[in-house]
Amino acid sequence: MKRMIALVVALAALAMVAAPATAEPKAEKKLTCCQKAQAEGKECRNRCCVAAHREGKSCTKCNPGKEDLALLKKAAPKARKQ
Repeated sequence: MKRMIALVVALAALAMVAAPATAEPKAEKKLTCCQKAQAEGKECRNRCCVAAHREGKSCTKCNPGKEDLALLKKAAPKARKQ
């Protein structure tokens, strides 16, 4: 009986050690075209984004989570100061 308990404890410890090694790494979130342009210090040049930004809207095709609106809000104060 003691052997069986020791075996179960050993297997549990082995599983705990091996679990992080086999876990999948988190997938990196891909940047949208607007985020890539912002990282380069430019404005997005995609037709759909330019048209949406002119109207003060988000391009839902390229930015389904409306990531571009957050970038526009950050860029707006800089444009006014210049």
